[in-house]
Amino acid sequence: PEGNLPWGTRIWEHRINKLLLDQVNAALDAAEQQGVQAVVVTGEGRFFCNGLDLQYISANVADAARIQTDAERLLSRILTLGVPTVAALNGHWTAAGAMLGLAFDRRLMASDGKGLFFVPGIDIGLVYSIGMTELMKAKMPQRLWSDVLSFGGRYQCAELLEHGVVDAAPAAADLVPQAVEMARELRSKGKDAKTRETLHGIKLNLYRDAVACLGKDVQDMGFAAGTWD
Repeated sequence: PEGNLPWGTRIWEHRINKLLLDQVNAALDAAEQQGVQAVVVTGEGRFFCNGLDLQYISANVADAARIQTDAERLLSRILTLGVPTVAALNGHWTAAGAMLGLAFDRRLMASDGKGLFFVPGIDIGLVYSIGMTELMKAKMPQRLWSDVLSFGGRYQCAELLEHGVVDAAPAAADLVPQAVEMARELRSKGKDAKTRETLHGIKLNLYRDAVACLGKDVQDMGFAAGTWD
């Protein structure tokens, strides 16, 4: 969709703010209540997600810690959801949007698009929280940690596929159908309440370092002091 949100953010960047957090959590609530066997999420346009909504935070600095905490809780929820999760990455996934994509079990990225993956903390004066850092470490090979986290390295689809950060790279027209097919192949792992409880427990242990920190005692990344640019 075109246009801007009331505080100025372009809608099509799909940035993380209170509106997006409420809508995604409501969608996940509905999915769990209906007993779905897998979850597929995609974006529309140039961005899958362009990170935290800095314009919203700038207009609501007093709520910065709450927004960050709620964002981290959503990351933890997706990371440990009791059904298989698949992200169909249609475009750029950056900053907290990169973490959002990494929180899914499987990732597909359009091979013929111009989408980029990066976290620009070093460039905008933000120190990512312990929980966010542990999430990224859990989902990226160690050889990428320094370049991505410390130096803001930018990666295109082919490079991410080579490093195993994305699992498949179909053409844009095939992105969502292939993501749905991948979810169908995994859905037996979320077929009933007992299986979902088991999968959730396995993920809790698998990502225990990230889960232990995400959304808990969240330290300010620089929002309150206005150190980000």
